[in-house]
Amino acid sequence: MILFLMTFLGLYGGINFYFFCRLKSFFHFSGVFQGVLLCLLIGLIVAPILVRVLESLHFEHAARTLACIGYVWMAFVFLFFFLSVSLELIRVLHKFFIPETGTLALRAVTFGLSALLAAGLVVYGYIDAQRIRVKHLEIRTDQALPKEGTLRIVQISDVHVGIIIRNDRLDLILERIRQARPDILVSTGDLLDGELDNIMLDAERFAAIETTYGKFAVLGNHEYYAGLKRSIEFTEAAGFQLLRDDIARVAGITIFGEDDLTGRKRGETKKGAAFQQALARGKDGFVLLLKHQPYIDPAARFNLQLSGHTHGGQLFPFGLITKIYFPKNYGLHELAENRLLYVSRGTGTWGPPVRVFAPPEITVIDLIGKKTN
Repeated sequence: MILFLMTFLGLYGGINFYFFCRLKSFFHFSGVFQGVLLCLLIGLIVAPILVRVLESLHFEHAARTLACIGYVWMAFVFLFFFLSVSLELIRVLHKFFIPETGTLALRAVTFGLSALLAAGLVVYGYIDAQRIRVKHLEIRTDQALPKEGTLRIVQISDVHVGIIIRNDRLDLILERIRQARPDILVSTGDLLDGELDNIMLDAERFAAIETTYGKFAVLGNHEYYAGLKRSIEFTEAAGFQLLRDDIARVAGITIFGEDDLTGRKRGETKKGAAFQQALARGKDGFVLLLKHQPYIDPAARFNLQLSGHTHGGQLFPFGLITKIYFPKNYGLHELAENRLLYVSRGTGTWGPPVRVFAPPEITVIDLIGKKTN
């Protein structure tokens, strides 16, 4: 975590400093104003850390206000940096082929266009992050299933209930889940994000969702960041059976729930080796594996793995970066015969309440098998 924070602050600080340098090259600010502007940017750089500190001290309203300002700025400055660098490269090429073009004029154009496009994308992404899509999948199996031989599994992932995903934003997610009428509801990690005082009220809202055969969840990395004890309490209060390297049998299928790598590295469950052996042996019938991060264990025997974690990048072009670490960072992938992986883009947001070309979703999987005699 310390290494992550140092890397994040270094990169994020550099991007903000780049914005500051570009801004002051066109506007001749006084020394005093430059100092004020630098102090403001430093405050915005450390805002994500201050939000967590305020949360831990239970200053919820201050944390939420700072989060809204700091995270929206984060989205803007990231998008500005990407657009500015891209347009500057185009400007350099243009200057190479047409050297008589005025350099200062073109730099002003690239700066203004980058700022305008970044602001427009933030507004678009803020609105689009609240438009929950429903991704429908149909998977066939030879397994006998209850009722008419169909089983509806609804997946949510990376909801990040906390400082941003509350109230109206959470209402939209819960309504989409209800409309899907799940037989089984699964959460593939990062259901919780923060340390708010009244967070358990949101757990009760999840618990009110009715399913035919139950709800199952695995932990993500953010449950560990938010505090393991509190995260477990929230997940169970939300009505989920928490699978931490555990196996459940329900509605004619077997569900393997693997603890997140964050916990596995610390040996949290003490069941990792036995769980991996059981997963390698497999089970008769349809096997569903819930796993937060979309790593594939070649030895694991499953029919469908459901994962999340990547957010599909959340802000373009970060999807290109997450694809380096997770080549299968979104969508349905056929790994082998009767062996599928589905990676969700996530249902909520982490950090900026903004999604650019990576819309949020819940996944509705209709498992179609044989009718039970």
